[in-house]
Amino acid sequence: MSTPLAVCVLTDAPGDAFCKSVALLYPGRTTTLDFSKEAHGADVLARHTHVVVHAVRPQNAGALNFAAVREYVAAGGTAACGLAEYARDRGLQLVKTFVLDGSAEPGIRIRVANDVTRGFAVGDVTPWFGKVSHAPLNGNNPNQYFQRQVLGLREESGVCILGVSTLNAGAVLIEERLGTGHLLALDFRSQIFEPYFDSYGCTNKYLFLGNLIGGSVRYGKHYARRLPYDELRQEMQALAVRFPRLTYAEEGVCSDGRPLASLSLGTPGRCPFLFTNGIHGWEWEAGYGLLHLAELLAGDQPPEGLDPANYYLKLIPQLNPFGYDHDFRQNANGVDLNRNFPCAWEDYVSCEDISVPWDFDYKGPSPASEPETRIVQRLIADLRPRCLLDFHTAHYIFCKTAPGDQALMDAIHAEVKARWRDRYVIGRPYATTYEQVNMDAVTTYKPAPHLVCYAAAAGVPAAILVEMSGNRTKTQGLVMVTDTTIEICLAAMKVCLG
Repeated sequence: MSTPLAVCVLTDAPGDAFCKSVALLYPGRTTTLDFSKEAHGADVLARHTHVVVHAVRPQNAGALNFAAVREYVAAGGTAACGLAEYARDRGLQLVKTFVLDGSAEPGIRIRVANDVTRGFAVGDVTPWFGKVSHAPLNGNNPNQYFQRQVLGLREESGVCILGVSTLNAGAVLIEERLGTGHLLALDFRSQIFEPYFDSYGCTNKYLFLGNLIGGSVRYGKHYARRLPYDELRQEMQALAVRFPRLTYAEEGVCSDGRPLASLSLGTPGRCPFLFTNGIHGWEWEAGYGLLHLAELLAGDQPPEGLDPANYYLKLIPQLNPFGYDHDFRQNANGVDLNRNFPCAWEDYVSCEDISVPWDFDYKGPSPASEPETRIVQRLIADLRPRCLLDFHTAHYIFCKTAPGDQALMDAIHAEVKARWRDRYVIGRPYATTYEQVNMDAVTTYKPAPHLVCYAAAAGVPAAILVEMSGNRTKTQGLVMVTDTTIEICLAAMKVCLG
């Protein structure tokens, strides 16, 4: 039986945003100890499975008994600390480097791929910095970035530099094996913000710490950039060459004249699944989760032992190529494809006073007027999927459909919630409130000209629209998004396959 998780935040600023976020990540299992006022010898720290040192006020530096932290680690404990505490203890040089001209966004370049850096490959870069302005949603002075580094650190005696600064190759992410324990040193302090929506420098603030404590990342993968659609198709083709289990197909011609690309694997005639993303083109991020899901399932060791002999899966990472490339909601004809399906189409009333192409919810001149819509209709008719997942972006809502197998959808929902627990902290879009990533919100759609509503009316037992976190301007959030997307897909497959 594993020891119950017990996290101690050893700090001189109890109740600050960092302490609150760690408590959000591990609710009911996090305690705060003020090292400027309370005893914190190794015997006290030994009551916890993990210790996180968060020193804020320089005047309290002398009160921190870092030797006790090292003793705790040497005895088999796991701890994390900021670069300042680590440098002070080791007698190393800590520097703060500024970028004042906007020429670069400081990042961490990964040097070692291991459990701490899971989700990233060697050479990957994740943005990692603070900015001089302390207003997280304020665009003023966006070029005044800074980052801390430790200089002069040598890799010896169990010390490994996991990540270095893109500015000066100084150490930003350090792992040290001490006795039978594990110490991680990381530049927490430069990330003066919490991971608010579309943040650049702090999106992954708790990812490495989460990997250390709870194994946050299970299936996620970083992608360096958002690929144009034609390059995305090439990537899909390359995956099909690399993995013989995968089949690349072009399902038809879209409104912009380009093919709609899919990947499929498994055994035709077995339990069928259809997973789609990006019917609203600017809601693009979960598509990379579907892309990586194909890669994982087609490998020699598919996740959770999923045997392709037992299912047939078709994936469409980007259902609206024109909208994806142009960062538009609509297709090339200005139609909201998720209002174009022949399901209560005549009853749907636009939110606009005059409904015309390029409106937010323009439903098209007639039901199924758009080629993308008709392609999906054909796929549903041909596949007759037991489960259809359609990924969107509006911050974590599980949208069931009626008619449909409510018990089946509820079981999938419960499985998703269990898988996501204690994995990530995130800010709500366009706000500064934070929460553990969750899928608590659930609703049921009535008949409407949405893809999932059409699928439900066509007899799909579990037609589910999943609202995710996304619409970021860059790829800095993709490890979390791909990870959580894949977990939803695996949850659906596990439940449906029994």
